Formats: sequence, C-alpha cells, structure tokens
Amino acid sequence: MEKSTKLLFHKTYNIRWQDMDAFNHVNHTIYFIYMQECRIDWLRYHNIPMDPTSRGPLIGEVSCKYLRPISYPAEIVVELRFSHKNGRRIYFEHIIRDRQQPKLIYTTAQVTVVWVDFKTGKSITPPPEYDYTLDMECTI
Repeated sequence: MEKSTKLLFHKTYNIRWQDMDAFNHVNHTIYFIYMQECRIDWLRYHNIPMDPTSRGPLIGEVSCKYLRPISYPAEIVVELRFSHKNGRRIYFEHIIRDRQQPKLIYTTAQVTVVWVDFKTGKSITPPPEYDYTLDMECTI
C-alpha cells in the first residue's frame, strides 16, 4: 500500500543488460543508482546548484524494500516523492514501477536528505529554491 506522498518527479529508464547480476535480475546496488540519478536530475531540472566546494545535499539515511526482481528487458519508472520535513531533514520516498504495468511495484525506498556546508561539515538550511521545488511536479 502506497503512503500519501507528493509526486515531485519521475523518470523512465530502460534496464540495461549490464545492470543484471549472475541471478538474471538487476543487482540490488543498481536500484540505488537509479534513485540517485532521479534525485540529481530533479535538482538539475530546477537549476539547483550543488557545489562540492561549498554546499550540497547529502544522504543521511536510506532504506529499501525489494518487492520483486527486475529482469532484462524492462522499462521502469522511478518516482521521487516528497514525504515531509523535520528541521533541516527532508524525507523522500522512491517508488520503482514497471512502465507498462504501473501497478507493478518493484521497489520502495525511504531517503533522508540533509544539506551540508562542506567547509564546516555542518548541516545547513536548504537553499530557498530547493524548498520551492517541493511544491512542484515535473517529468523528463
């Protein structure tokens, strides 16, 4: 059962043969790459700067539930959903679905993001443009 979260962004990916492991399904580590690329593309879509010399988002925590294996060939949709904020922490959910059968969910994941000042190593308030994007839906 899906939680009540706001869809912010979604992106379609074709499963590549190289994503598979010896058990003929997508390796569990590749799911994290799909989700990371989705979050980065969302930030890039909104022109939110991430400067490794000054500030940027860091993952504070990730949990992932693998519900079904993904096998080649497949086309998936990776969704980024906003859950809530608590102080400087922003909580997201990812859902990975089959593009042809949207009710078929392969994976759900919870992600906590914190913006950090890389010079001090301390958490900071996210830039205003970041908060603004939490209210918008877009797709590429």
